[in-house]
Amino acid sequence: MVFSHLLFIYIFLPLLLAVYFIIKNDLYRRIVLVVFSLVFYAWGEPIYVFLMIGLVLLDYLFGRLVAKDGRAKKLWLVLAIIANLSALFVFKYLGFFIGIINDVFKAGIVFSPLTMPIGISFFTFQAMSYVIDVYRKDSQCQRNPLNLLLYVSFFPQLIAGPIVRYKDIEAQLQSRSVQLADFNEGFYRFSIGLAKKVLIADSCAVAVNAFYGLTSVTVASRWLGAVFFTLQIYFDFSGYSDMAIGLGRMFGFSFNENFNYPLTSSSATEFWRRWHISLGTFFRDYVYIPLGGNRKYQYRNILIVWFLTGFWHGASWNFIIWGMYYAVFLVIEKTFLLKLLKKIPKIPSAIIGHTYTVLITVFGFAIFYFEKDTFRNLGYLFGAGTSGFTDLFTNSILSSNLFVLIAGVLFSIPVLKKLSSLVQKNGKLPYAVYRIAKTCIVIALFALCTIRLVGNTYSPFLYFRF
Repeated sequence: MVFSHLLFIYIFLPLLLAVYFIIKNDLYRRIVLVVFSLVFYAWGEPIYVFLMIGLVLLDYLFGRLVAKDGRAKKLWLVLAIIANLSALFVFKYLGFFIGIINDVFKAGIVFSPLTMPIGISFFTFQAMSYVIDVYRKDSQCQRNPLNLLLYVSFFPQLIAGPIVRYKDIEAQLQSRSVQLADFNEGFYRFSIGLAKKVLIADSCAVAVNAFYGLTSVTVASRWLGAVFFTLQIYFDFSGYSDMAIGLGRMFGFSFNENFNYPLTSSSATEFWRRWHISLGTFFRDYVYIPLGGNRKYQYRNILIVWFLTGFWHGASWNFIIWGMYYAVFLVIEKTFLLKLLKKIPKIPSAIIGHTYTVLITVFGFAIFYFEKDTFRNLGYLFGAGTSGFTDLFTNSILSSNLFVLIAGVLFSIPVLKKLSSLVQKNGKLPYAVYRIAKTCIVIALFALCTIRLVGNTYSPFLYFRF
């Protein structure tokens, strides 16, 4: 089940809200959330839901063992990490490594690829963060397995993030209060995310398929395909994050932000502080800093973290190349580039930095997109093997999707956020009028999204495959 499906929007969510708010007891509310979350996951993964439950129970046991101040606590932590990563390895990476062995050693190992459980990269990382936080004494050991199951399985963030750290919502698992203002803001945030996905990301996907489906390849078609894919993945994933954060708030949970207008960044370093913040924070706190961070072997640590970041996204060489591509730029920036930009006057520096960041981002997502024939497809961007710079078909697709491109660029910068902040700060609109305006926006967005979704084909979020 996905958030951008009419079944979820008009049946699952209203039914859950009705049952949840009719019940007043905190324990029963937690049970309701767990049951509905498991149904939500089992709708698409009827077998692998038991894998997730099994990992949660295993991490619950490891958490109890790690919480004891004995000499074996580090051993239990290591075993917990191995158990979680083993599940991730078997389902996501085993086929990749067997393929390498067959190619290099001509081993001829026969392997039927396993269906990868949706969201396994997210819920295994969350489960590991719980045990690590208990080991570090950043969090208390969870005595109630129901609370830990709720933490991992809670449907808004279960299958595509954001990666919610246990210590960030530890207190919220036991008891929460939902104020009407919080519920309204959550519902508004959900509607914004839904519109990002259905109205912009899915429209960009159509353009991407059109540009990359042309039999006559031009330089312009490849670059425009990369631009539209950059917008697609941004609005798809940030839209999902908005919906997850909004849904969490509707039930009293406060999740950290996962995106902060990354396409406005002026460096790769800044971009990765604004894009998929929860993943970057996870690798920073659990890998980069333990390796030595900025204090010791900084460049080595960057390469390791970005190799893992790329590999986390998928068992394919293009994701590894993509990770190392960003590692190189981050090292270059830390070595001299950012220092050089600081010596230039502010406005030219910002223009140069932003232009450079947009270019490497678009090219980076071209690497990300092409899982097969990566280098050949990247060569098209520079004219190798193309039929020219542009042609009639490329121009026709661009003109048909020009409005989507303009909307994508416009809404990737904080125009609405600043406008809303300005209105509230100046107090020119009474609060009641402001609330009515937001309600009208929600109704309009839901109407447009519903019209778009009726009769639409299944359109999963891109990060479901990760």
